[in-house]
Amino acid sequence: MKKHNIFPDCYRIFFFGFSSGVPFLLILSTLSVWLAEAGISKTMIGLLAWVSVPYTIKFIWGAMLDRVSIPWFTKLFGLRRSWILCSQVCVWLALVGLGSTDPLQNIWVTAFFALLVGFASAIQDIAVEAYRIEILPRHKIGVGASISVLGYRVGMLCSGAGTIFLATYFNSWQIAYHCIAACMSIGIITTLFSYEPTIKRTPLKLVVWKVVKVLIHRLDWQIIFPFILSYKIADTVLNVMSMPFLVEIGFNNLEIAYVAKTFGITAMILGGLFGGILALRVSVRQNLFICVILQFVASALFIVQAWLGHDLSFLFISMGVENFACGLSQVALVSYLSHLCTQRSTAMHYAILSSFASFVRVSLSTLAGWLADHFAWPQFYAIVCVSCLPSLLLLILCARHFARIDNQQEVNLPQLTTGEILDGN
Repeated sequence: MKKHNIFPDCYRIFFFGFSSGVPFLLILSTLSVWLAEAGISKTMIGLLAWVSVPYTIKFIWGAMLDRVSIPWFTKLFGLRRSWILCSQVCVWLALVGLGSTDPLQNIWVTAFFALLVGFASAIQDIAVEAYRIEILPRHKIGVGASISVLGYRVGMLCSGAGTIFLATYFNSWQIAYHCIAACMSIGIITTLFSYEPTIKRTPLKLVVWKVVKVLIHRLDWQIIFPFILSYKIADTVLNVMSMPFLVEIGFNNLEIAYVAKTFGITAMILGGLFGGILALRVSVRQNLFICVILQFVASALFIVQAWLGHDLSFLFISMGVENFACGLSQVALVSYLSHLCTQRSTAMHYAILSSFASFVRVSLSTLAGWLADHFAWPQFYAIVCVSCLPSLLLLILCARHFARIDNQQEVNLPQLTTGEILDGN
């Protein structure tokens, strides 16, 4: 592999992270604000969470991106950069298409372009993550991951608060989406001025199935599946329904942009940083327990917000706690899933586990929209509070499962690409 100074590589990783973060909210919470303003039902808003289903099958893209060449592009740019560049261009075009739709006139056209954004974005994510891992020496993997997450959060801030600011300024969601779509040019320019890492190829054969079999036989699925399901309920429902909730109780776009997006994402970043510190000082079980309690508190605060209505001061509290809990919970879940992976098959195992968590998120988002349409907001968030109880019970009753994880001598973090897994087996 060609040797490069770490600092130019860090710039590349940051801008690639930014490029990955831009489209994510544009098909989720930011799109929810647009749809809520257009008068789309909460059930339909929840249903449209399925446009992010490509994120739930990233392990498929990983296997494909390690093996399949793109005619002409791969010869010109190399395997890894060709996939990155093509996905970035597709995200840009799909976002322009999404911004050109009118959800009130034809919601299914909007959903179609949002799904295209999801597919292209999921491919971009796995391609840039593989690139990040392949260009850095092993002892710099942690640094690269931190820089990538920072860039991702900045991209989310741009597509969250930035899009809403622009929509308010121009009084047009279409113009706002077209402007933010242009931010993808940052990632495209970064790709063009980057170098191609050395890629080793091996045939897939039956290795993928062998990796899955190992994962099935060594884990407590009767505990893991229910825990992930219950753990993701509060986090998912609070995120997907928060924007329609704020619009309905009277908050305007600028208030949502300032508090829910700018302040909220900042609190999420702080939650993630605190989660990293906490993971070093307490056990996995204790960390998860703290996160579930915080999710319960965040849900209870939304009940109070529903009673108070348009109260901007309390919104800082409710959104601050909810986003801090979200950032903390994400780190705790990643840590838990990482501990479940085997060292030789880390990436594939982690992809399968995280894909299940993403599938749960998408499924629960649909249910959340239906519940929001059939219950008043205080009752809705009371249901979310109750949903935290199963994960608490599992943490208490299945202590031996979590104790085995805490007693592991080595934490297997998701640092290998699919290609490296195949070589290692």
